[in-house]
Amino acid sequence: MIISHSRKFIFIKSYKTAGTSVEAALSKYCTDEDVVTPLGDYRFNRDESDNWIHQSHNPSNFQQHDKALVIRNKLSREIWDSYYKFSITRNPWDRAVSFFFWENRRNSTLMPRKRFYHYLGVPFDELSDIRKLFAEYIKGDWSNNDSFYMIDNELCVDFVIRYENLQEDFKKVCQAIDVPEMDLPRLKSGMRQKNHHYSDYYDDETRQIVADRNQNDIRLFGYRLQTPGAK
Repeated sequence: MIISHSRKFIFIKSYKTAGTSVEAALSKYCTDEDVVTPLGDYRFNRDESDNWIHQSHNPSNFQQHDKALVIRNKLSREIWDSYYKFSITRNPWDRAVSFFFWENRRNSTLMPRKRFYHYLGVPFDELSDIRKLFAEYIKGDWSNNDSFYMIDNELCVDFVIRYENLQEDFKKVCQAIDVPEMDLPRLKSGMRQKNHHYSDYYDDETRQIVADRNQNDIRLFGYRLQTPGAK
């Protein structure tokens, strides 16, 4: 999360939407008068070239994933009303899969291996056990991202980056806050298999649970569960 007094913007960092990459990229344009909350795990603070990239500043009493209402209540109303505010949204079905893999990144079940009988002709479904674990996760206690860009069921930010259009939307933010356009680093990636589309993990019940919990994202941004090749 960033509160930049030098450039008069507030970045509200939602869950599993490449927020760390955006935060890291903008942190180098912040000064000691600004607030850039530190990462919870600095193992993920290196870009593709192994460069240390995220720079925290003056963390004060703010947390990395403070919600919009919390931030507003900690600031003067003048700052909240006048600063450029933005956050990031993501297709909720895709985000739920990403969150699941992040939360279970140390679970060996997510790395299935063929057994000897598979080589004898028994079909190998590498997603079978993962889908069961995913269904348990989806039926459990997890939340949407509404509180990072909504207050009282209304949008409270000036712009919402779409994860699916991340780089282009980030360039719009750069223009709005008057920093040079830049490519985003890739941080906290590689937690899930790339050879499966997010829709592969769902059944009818889990699809509906995600829809029910993310009605605002569906209403405001037109998200729907897509399958490969769908338009």
